[in-house]
Amino acid sequence: KGFFYLDHRTVDGRCGIITDTYTTPANVHDSIVYLGRLDRQVERFGFTVAATGLDAGYATPGIAKGLEDRNIRGVVGYRNPTPP
Repeated sequence: KGFFYLDHRTVDGRCGIITDTYTTPANVHDSIVYLGRLDRQVERFGFTVAATGLDAGYATPGIAKGLEDRNIRGVVGYRNPTPP
């Protein structure tokens, strides 16, 4: 029982500055909000995004397609296989 939430943050890789933060209920997967938040930053701040680094939780077909459509290179962390 309790109030559970996730804080989704985007950090500029060059300067280490948090460029976006967004809070959702804990049952909302990271990959659901990612592309919308990325688009918001591009529109609001005029960022030109060439590449993005993501943890393995973002390794979904939807994210891959969204990045490809935006001509952004996605670098996604490796997920260790779950033992049988």
